[in-house]
This record gives sequence, C-alpha cells and structure tokens, in this order.
Amino acid sequence: MKRKQRFFKLSAIVGCILLGVGIVMGSAGFVAIGCDLDAFTYPRVEANPQSGESASSESGDAVQINGQEISHVPADTVDSLEIHASVGNVTVERTAGSQEVEIILTENVYQATVEEGLLVVRPLKSAGGQNGWNWYQLLNLHSNRDWDVTIRVPEKLLDSVFVETDMGIVDLSDLQAGSVTVQGDMGDVALDNVSASESMTVTQSMGRVTLENCQGGSLTLENDMGGTQVFQCRFESGNLQGSYGSCDVDESSFDALAVVTDMGDIHLTRSEAAGTAVCQAAQGSVFLERFASPDITLSADSGNVTGTIAGRQEEYQIAVDTDMGSSNLADQMTGGPNTLEVTTNMGNIELAFEEEVQREMPSTRAAFPFCGCLFPHAVPAAEEKADAPQGRYAHHRVDNAGNQGVLAPKEPGHQVKPENAHQPPVDAADDGQGQRDSV
Repeated sequence: MKRKQRFFKLSAIVGCILLGVGIVMGSAGFVAIGCDLDAFTYPRVEANPQSGESASSESGDAVQINGQEISHVPADTVDSLEIHASVGNVTVERTAGSQEVEIILTENVYQATVEEGLLVVRPLKSAGGQNGWNWYQLLNLHSNRDWDVTIRVPEKLLDSVFVETDMGIVDLSDLQAGSVTVQGDMGDVALDNVSASESMTVTQSMGRVTLENCQGGSLTLENDMGGTQVFQCRFESGNLQGSYGSCDVDESSFDALAVVTDMGDIHLTRSEAAGTAVCQAAQGSVFLERFASPDITLSADSGNVTGTIAGRQEEYQIAVDTDMGSSNLADQMTGGPNTLEVTTNMGNIELAFEEEVQREMPSTRAAFPFCGCLFPHAVPAAEEKADAPQGRYAHHRVDNAGNQGVLAPKEPGHQVKPENAHQPPVDAADDGQGQRDSV
C-alpha cells in the first residue's frame, strides 16, 4: 500500500516538473517571436534595415496591397500568371468591362510582384527564411478567408497560367491561355470554359477534378485520390490517370484518348475519339454509352466491360479474350477497317452496337442532339403517323382508278349458273381480323 502511494506521489512530482518546464519553454518561444499573436496565423516578416523593404521582397515591382481591398494592375503589363498558395482557395476568373487585372489578397499573408509580364503571387517569406505557413499556425487558423487568392483578368489571351496550392479549392473559369497548369494537394479543382491552345495539365493528390466546356491541345490529368469528370470538352489528345476514384468522360471528343484507373470505374458517355481509344481499369469496370472510335481497346482486370458502341458490328474486326467470365461477342476477323479489342480477366463482356440499339429504341436519339455529328448511322422515322405506310383491308382497291363503270359488250358472254346459289356465302376464317397493323 505504501509503495503505491509513493509511486503516485513520485509521478505527480515528475508531472509538475515537466509541466513547469513546458510553460517556461513556451513562454520563451512566445517572447522569441516578438510576443505577437498573429505569428500563429500569419508569417512574421522583418524589415530590411538597408533598403527599408521587407525581408520577403522578391525581384520585380511589388504591387501595393491594402488589406482585402482590390489592387489593380494594367492588363498590358501582365501576360502570364503564377500563383503559389498554401492553405487557401485560389480563384482565377475573367472580369467584364475592365482593362486592368484585379488582385484580391491579404497584405500580411501574400505578396504580388510583376516582372517582365509575369504576375507572381506567393506567401510572404517569414523572418526565419521559411516560406508559407508553419505547423504552429494550425493552432489559431482564422476563418476570415485571409489565405484566399482571387485574380480577375480582362478578356485577353495569356501566355500561361500556373496555380499551385497545398490545401484549398482551385477554381478557374472563362480563361484563354497558351498553357494551363494546376498542381493541387488537398482540395477540389474545377475548370470551366478554359481554353489552352497548347497544353492543359492538372495533377491532384486528394480531391475531385472537374473539367467542363474546356478545349485545347493536349490534356494531361492525374488524380491520386478522388473522382474525375470531363464534360463537354474538346482536346487533340487526352491522357487521364486515376489511382483511387472513378473517371467519367461525358459528351467530349478527342483525336486520341487514353484512360487508366487503378481502382475505379471508367464511364465513356456519348463521346468520341477520332483516332485510338484505350481504356484500362485494374480494379473496376468499363461502361460505354454510344462511344465512337475506329480503334478501341478495352481492358478490365477485375470488372465488367458493358455498354454500346456507335456503328455497325460489321465495320469492326473484333478480338475478345476473357479468362473468368462470359462474352456476348466472338472473334471476328472478317469485318471492316475498324478494330475492337476487349480483354477481361475476371468479368463479363456485354457490348452492343449503336445501330442495333436504335432499331429497338429509335426515339432515344432525338433526346441527345449532341451526338448527331458523332453517330451518322441514324434510323429515320416518320415525322407523323399519317406519313407512315398504311395497311389495306381485303375490300380495299389497290389503285382506286375511278368509279366503276359498265360497258355493254358487243356479244354476251357465256352464262354460267352457280351451284347452290340459294346458300349464303362462306365467311373468312377470322372475319378479316388477321390483317397487319399500320407500320
């Protein structure tokens, strides 16, 4: 009993000593940072005694920023954008009715400089020489969006747009540039109506990536953990890779397309590739809906390959290989110039062709006018029911040549007396009910 009491007393004494040491060290650290509470939220900047500028000054002309007020830069002095953010959201959008670039950010968090047409936004460099935010800043992160960056540019063609963020949402809209590059870490990435004539590159570690109404040269998209959606886009080439998450390509067109996922499904909906199209899902299924391409390669290690392909089956040379699963297609080496290769290790293959589907459902094509240029094998339907050919009953004449007339013959014909004339005529077997309906 006494031993337990001694143990508790000794533990209490040691705990008090450690607590006292922690308080002393914490107080010393707080004094070392200048007893400034903002140091837990914003980077601490020291002034340069020789030049009078802050230690965070970089080469180039610094943009005067007043709190969260909007700063303006002449549009003719900015040709490219380069944004480095830490724990805030980044928004780059087009502004209407202005010939100046608008910059919205906080002066004690970021610094903006312009040098030789390049507008650079980066976090202030702390007095200790570290960029961005430090770990202890998580103890007192404010929710007043001080770490957000918003850039508004007038309608003009930029040379390049580069955005890098550690933790936050990236939103780019209504932009035209030669190249667009987005490097995200944690947060969603959304590009809407963005044109990159040369290349568009998006890399994301954790978050959803969405591209809508975008176009350009080459598209490279890599997402480690999160879903990916490409909707109504047009690129010369597309290379989409996902580790954990599905990849959806809807109503988009490419000259060449490659979609690869490690763990996730692939959806190709009403899209086309003028050249080759390669889809590989390691642990997931591949779903097609009216997908068009002359050279298609589909592969699913652990999943199914199902859906519809635009065109006729006779137009394709088909090669099918499945280890554990069924397939509704067989090898076909006597087809047309197009090729279709489907491979599954553990999954079924259930693919149909667009023309066959349209015969069963001719009205579904009208619901998707976007596909009119992608799938030329349309089955025309009658515009109105009255225009469709109609069946005839037994008493209808074929020609309807005119009213019946009676001509007196020169010589009377032979008189034939029918047998059993007093009996009623024999009816048809089904009383005319077996006639065909209207087509």
